[in-house]
Amino acid sequence: MRRSIILITLLIFNFFLFYGIKEFNKVILDKDMMVYFKEKPVVAPKEEVEFLDVVVEEYNKEKIEKIIDKMDKYFLKTPLEGYGEYIVKTSAYKGVDPYLVGGIILESTTCKYDCTILFKECNNVFMEKGEPGCFGGSYKMYDKIDDSILDLVLNIRKNFEDSKEQVPNKLYKHFNKNSSWAFKVNKYMEILKRVK
Repeated sequence: MRRSIILITLLIFNFFLFYGIKEFNKVILDKDMMVYFKEKPVVAPKEEVEFLDVVVEEYNKEKIEKIIDKMDKYFLKTPLEGYGEYIVKTSAYKGVDPYLVGGIILESTTCKYDCTILFKECNNVFMEKGEPGCFGGSYKMYDKIDDSILDLVLNIRKNFEDSKEQVPNKLYKHFNKNSSWAFKVNKYMEILKRVK
């Protein structure tokens, strides 16, 4: 009898722990709140404004809508189709180069050709390690692609606050990659910038 009470208590505890962690992952700390546009979350400080579109209109003197249009065109007919707006607005708001994020995602997922299993099955856009593990391994499984994109942006922002440091040649060591990774990300960034 005592064992069954302990077992039931542990099951209830694990349920609430799992549910609580899942809900906690949706919340961004540091005085941030979630703002939704087209059903995709974007981070915005409470004290600024209500809608992200008002906050970020340009990134490096280029109109946000123009960058979104370039990414949407390049991602057309790939599993990344429709994520251009989320990538660009989330990156630009957090002070991270949207082209850098797009380049990392394209290099890591290979989605312009055939996406990696990690992307297809685990929604992991940049080979992030963590829990819960994808297929029981060390790479993190995400519920949604949006969560993985947001993790990538926040990872870059947290570790490279100075925008001059946010370049593939500086990032590759942080992501445990080599210089050929940096070369490929730079190549994708240039391709995205040249989309007409």
